[in-house]
Amino acid sequence: MPADDAMWARARGWALWKALITLDDPAHGAQAARVADEVLAEHRTAR
Repeated sequence: MPADDAMWARARGWALWKALITLDDPAHGAQAARVADEVLAEHRTAR
């Protein structure tokens, strides 16, 4: 299935949402912060 720009934007939104809701989790907070940073960096370059 080919992925268009809109699909990638939705995927980034979902990944960012998931990362943000798990930032306070002691077991996953550091990984969530890295994911959020990566998603935002990709968003900046994808525009």
